Amino acid sequence: MPLLAAAAALLWQVAPIVVLSQADPVLCGYRYRHPDGWALSVEKGIAPDGSVFTAVAVDGALKLRLQTTSFDSDRDLPTGADASRRQGNLEQVDAGGLLFFELGVSGGGLTVDRGGGARSFDLPAPLARDLTATYLNCAGDLIRPDGPDQPENTH
Repeated sequence: MPLLAAAAALLWQVAPIVVLSQADPVLCGYRYRHPDGWALSVEKGIAPDGSVFTAVAVDGALKLRLQTTSFDSDRDLPTGADASRRQGNLEQVDAGGLLFFELGVSGGGLTVDRGGGARSFDLPAPLARDLTATYLNCAGDLIRPDGPDQPENTH
């Protein structure tokens, strides 16, 4: 797998996702782009009801599956009305905490179908330290106890 992940690093461009609302993070994650036009987003965010969600999405996908050593979107995230996105609350399960760690350290695999048959990709690993640090900083602020929806917040 390390050789495949190293080769994948030459193909995929990875950027951090950081979305703020009134200086507080509301969405964190990674955006992967492949030269063949594939784009994968892996996100942790605050839902309108204040809960924390984890989501994976591939633009235009009819089916998608993201896997790391501990995480499998087929098992861990429900499929909704939009087949290109899977989203759920993983805060109380091990897979939720391990997903972003494993993507940063050992990569993972993506299988996606846009209607012309499934295609599988290896995701790059390890991710650059600036990417993982940006995610960790964002996600730490996203779930901190004095966040924007908490009464003790003084923002």
